[in-house]
Formats: sequence, structure tokens, C-alpha cells
Amino acid sequence: MEINNNFKVIPNDLKGKQVEDVAITTTAVVIKFTDGTFFDIYHDQTKQTLKTSTNKLEG
Repeated sequence: MEINNNFKVIPNDLKGKQVEDVAITTTAVVIKFTDGTFFDIYHDQTKQTLKTSTNKLEG
């Protein structure tokens, strides 16, 4: 299974996707869509900011 990492989040790329699952921790929120795409919102401890990223499991 290959992971395709795309750290630039483009809102239009997420529009219309159906949410399959959500995981919430003290430092991150991960949303899994039914097409295998993940949207991550996480705390970057080195810069003390929130960051976002997307990735998709391929294969």
C-alpha cells in the first residue's frame, strides 16, 4: 500500500467528499473520507501553530 502525501490543502478538492470516520486527540483531528483521502489538522509543536495536510492511500 502506497501513501501519496500532498501537504497543500485545496478546499475545492475536498468539496463533495463523504466522511467515513473522524479521530480527535489532544493535538490533532484526522478526517477520513470514503475515497481513502485523509484531512489532518494538527498542532506543530516546534512553531506553536496549527497546520493542515491531506494524503491518500493508493493501492
